Amino acid sequence: MRKLCVLLFIVATAALVGCGDPILDIEEKNIYHWQKYMNQKEFDSLKEGMSYFEVVECAGGRGEKVKNNIYRWRDETLMTQAYVIEFKDDQLISKKVVELKGHSNR
Repeated sequence: MRKLCVLLFIVATAALVGCGDPILDIEEKNIYHWQKYMNQKEFDSLKEGMSYFEVVECAGGRGEKVKNNIYRWRDETLMTQAYVIEFKDDQLISKKVVELKGHSNR
């Protein structure tokens, strides 16, 4: 009975490892947590027609869902800037840089 329990545990663990979240896998490859955000160079490399997953690969992390099919990535270094990307049928159709307000304590 004990051997059966150990075998079931091993099989269940192997099944969970094989069903990983590919976006989480991308984020975990980053050395620093802020690398899951986007920078200007990554933003400039985005092309119309890219899928959400391709954008995630480029940025190094997932975007924050703002509305249906619209996601926002914070800038890696600037607290006052973000990148808004819109998708239609899982293809990038527009991108823009936006100014974020409310981060200053002055």
